[in-house]
Amino acid sequence: MMTIEEVLRAAEVSTAPNGLSFASLPGTAGEAPLDRLVAAVPQSVTGRLGRTVCYFVPWLVKQRRGVAVATEPAAEGENRKELCHHLDIKPSANLLLISLRFYQDDRYGLAMEFFDKIAYIAAMEPASQNDFYQLLDQQLAGAQNGELTPEANEWRREAQKRREGGSADRETEQNYRRAAETDSLGIYMASLFTDVFYEDLAEDAGGPALPPDSLYERMRVLERLYPPNRGYSLQIVRQRPRKSTRATAT
Repeated sequence: MMTIEEVLRAAEVSTAPNGLSFASLPGTAGEAPLDRLVAAVPQSVTGRLGRTVCYFVPWLVKQRRGVAVATEPAAEGENRKELCHHLDIKPSANLLLISLRFYQDDRYGLAMEFFDKIAYIAAMEPASQNDFYQLLDQQLAGAQNGELTPEANEWRREAQKRREGGSADRETEQNYRRAAETDSLGIYMASLFTDVFYEDLAEDAGGPALPPDSLYERMRVLERLYPPNRGYSLQIVRQRPRKSTRATAT
């Protein structure tokens, strides 16, 4: 078992072509296409992350006074609480740890976890470009409901309720924007790296799902604001092909 401080000293940090810093413990780098995963983050998104470093580790274990990193599987009879990620946000820097063994043989799950947390960090501060926020405002005022996650659905309902009651407030609107941007930006980046089914997203919505047309609009705006890096592209397919293992969908 290693402390986070020991991991920071043991792992050698590299910088991807997009400027994002990342590292992995010796012996774990070959378990997943980490270089390509990290490089999928658009360079213009990296500019919103501040000083952020991502560490890929074998296991993350919850302990009484924090989080530790395990380099070996749990012993027979050992009862330990394993985590998928650990995120430490500080004014000086952001530290993100992702458990590779938590997502062993699950490339899709690993991608969704990584990009969701990167999107969360990026959405902490409002973007200087407001095209995406304008689209969110239009969708919020529209007749269709639905979001990508339970949190976004909750904030959407609260924002709509306050608007209808004539008591819209800035904090509620910002919380909705932050949740919706985190979800949408995470999906956008994940779809640059791997295939995503719209059906899977609808199942995770925890309420009314964001309609395909609305998701399509968000992906296109994000693609314009955060163009894919060389070697990556966004493909949008509305329906799952009958004879295919996966297909990118909205």
